[in-house]
Amino acid sequence: MNQTIRTSVDIQNWPELDRSLWRAALHVSTFLEPNGIAAHWAEATKTQVQKGYGKWMHFLSTTGVLETEATVMPDLRITEERLRHYVQMLQEQGLASVTLVSRATDLQQALRVMNKGANLDLLSKLISSLQMRAVPSRNKHVRIREPLEILTAAQDYMASVIGSLPKDPTLEAAHYRDGLMLAFFAMRPIRKRNFASIVLGHHMVWNKERWSCAFSANETKEARPLSFFLPEDRSFNDCLNLYLTKYRPLLLGAPGQANAQIKDLTGPLWISKRKTQMSEQAIYCNICKLSKQLLGVRINPHLTRDCAASSLSVNAPEYILAAARILGHASLSTTISHYEQSSMLSAGARLSEFILSLQSEGADEPQDDLFDNPFEDPWEAT
Repeated sequence: MNQTIRTSVDIQNWPELDRSLWRAALHVSTFLEPNGIAAHWAEATKTQVQKGYGKWMHFLSTTGVLETEATVMPDLRITEERLRHYVQMLQEQGLASVTLVSRATDLQQALRVMNKGANLDLLSKLISSLQMRAVPSRNKHVRIREPLEILTAAQDYMASVIGSLPKDPTLEAAHYRDGLMLAFFAMRPIRKRNFASIVLGHHMVWNKERWSCAFSANETKEARPLSFFLPEDRSFNDCLNLYLTKYRPLLLGAPGQANAQIKDLTGPLWISKRKTQMSEQAIYCNICKLSKQLLGVRINPHLTRDCAASSLSVNAPEYILAAARILGHASLSTTISHYEQSSMLSAGARLSEFILSLQSEGADEPQDDLFDNPFEDPWEAT
């Protein structure tokens, strides 16, 4: 039997000082108390930074530092020599150069909120050095596909699934669901967490003759409300309706729902073969597997966002502001930087000229009235 090799220390095994400082940073106040400095972080961010700090704890534990410095302020344990050996340990674990930057950033963020007066200059220098040396472990450019190419492949796949497994209708339903998920991501590349959380009657509602989706500010990574319509494309809606009226009830084990009006449906949109809401991890794995099967390249959910932004930049650079919305960038300058640094885009002179015109006009913050998207204007102002 394989033995799990621990590379991180769980919070319950941190020194009491570290544990109390971290929990204070995350503390959500009552009426008259102040919030902790990291109380506003998204749950995913809290989890990531906590795990990242746990790796630092593992390093300090294996090198014997915690035995003698358990009561020392966490930021005072930082030395150049220790950071050098910490990075070496992470490299020996097989972490890619880009991931090293993430782990160092996790450590910096944890220490910053545990002691907001901490001197983290050494970590800042380390992060800058790692960023300069970082090389993406995967070439995104070769995996970029046009959204309409992905949509067409997904729709053709769904058509081939219908009636293909009469002896196992649940498996047939699962295959059809995966095709619909890929089509959804192609046309509305929202973040995986929001995608997995969609609940009919809550996030996704029937708006007269069209489906609309909405997420509150506390449900999005950017802490901004997000709302949009699903495509009006008839073939996409036919696929969605068939899933809602036939295949989703099969997955739920509730064939009676097949007779319900779609506007009255409630509950999670994406159902697993176990009759429960699909997890983010299951969605990720299924999308990667199906895209590889249909398109010859592995397209994960997040990459569909790059596919959409790439398509906009090449075919319609005047819609770069829509791309900023797709990528979740609060500032247009972040999007421009993303394009300038990314080797996956080949937008050429048109994009460069449009960026220069925006910069000369002083445009930086995305404007609601410029969020017109060539994919038939799905974004509503929020």
